[in-house]
Amino acid sequence: MKFQYLVCAAIAAVFLSGCATPPKNYSVNNSRSYSQSYDKVWENIVGYLAQNQIQIKNIAKDSGVIYAEAVKFDNAVADCGNPGAFSISGRRANFNIFVNRSGKDPIVSVNTEFNEMRRNLSGDPSSVACNSKGVLEDRILSAAAL
Repeated sequence: MKFQYLVCAAIAAVFLSGCATPPKNYSVNNSRSYSQSYDKVWENIVGYLAQNQIQIKNIAKDSGVIYAEAVKFDNAVADCGNPGAFSISGRRANFNIFVNRSGKDPIVSVNTEFNEMRRNLSGDPSSVACNSKGVLEDRILSAAAL
């Protein structure tokens, strides 16, 4: 009887996980030039991260690089597809911001990586790469100009 239950559960898991869909692809503008000083753009970006409680993992003003991490994001920011029968156990966003001051005006580039952690019916974990919708990039790029 237990064997039949396990077979039925396995078949159901395969059938239900078939409802999962991959994330859609989006066109994302992840860089912008500014007519403000490098210091002002840098200050604005760091202020935005602090106000939005985004954890800075590493920051180096002299090289213009910020590595940051957010422990949650919603569907407005990234598309992870439909999880089907999998349950969502968490989300994480890693991103780096580069402020290039080699030219006349600083250029800011934001690169993001979104992941969704899922569990199947047996509780086994997996991770799915999500696609950015460009919302976080736009927020950071807009904040740099304030």
